[in-house]
Amino acid sequence: MSMHDDAAGSARRPWPMSRTNAALVAMCAAGALICFVFGQTVAAVALLIGAVGGGLGAVLARRGSAGDLERVNALEYADERDRVAGTKGLAAVGVVALVLGTVQLVVHAVVDTDPVSRWTAIVFYFALVISWFVANWYFVRRG
Repeated sequence: MSMHDDAAGSARRPWPMSRTNAALVAMCAAGALICFVFGQTVAAVALLIGAVGGGLGAVLARRGSAGDLERVNALEYADERDRVAGTKGLAAVGVVALVLGTVQLVVHAVVDTDPVSRWTAIVFYFALVISWFVANWYFVRRG
C-alpha cells in the first residue's frame, strides 16, 4: 500500500475504507456480538451479514475499476458527481424512513406492545422528524 501524508504531515497507511464505513462496520459487528451474547441469533446474523457485506462492499468500491453505483452504494465517493448521487439516494431513504417510522408508531398505538418497543418507536420517530427539520433549516440557510 502507498503512504499518504495526513493533515499533520505524518505518513500513514490509507484505510481500506472510509471512516464512516469503518464506524458502520464496527457498530454492526459489535451489535452482532451483543445479540449473540443475549441469544438473539436472527438479529445477530442479520447484523453480522451487514458488517461483512458493508465492509466488503466498501473495500471493493475503492478499487480503481469500481463503477459509480458501487462507490455510491458503499458511501465511498470518488468525486462530486458521486456525492450528488449519494445525497439524492440518502434523501430518498430518509423519506422512506419517515414513512416507515410513522407506520411503526401507528402499529405500536393500535397493537398493545411492550413499553420499551413503544418508546423506542416514539423516540425513533421524533429523532427522524427533528433531524429532518434541522437538516432542512441548515441547508436552506446555507444555500
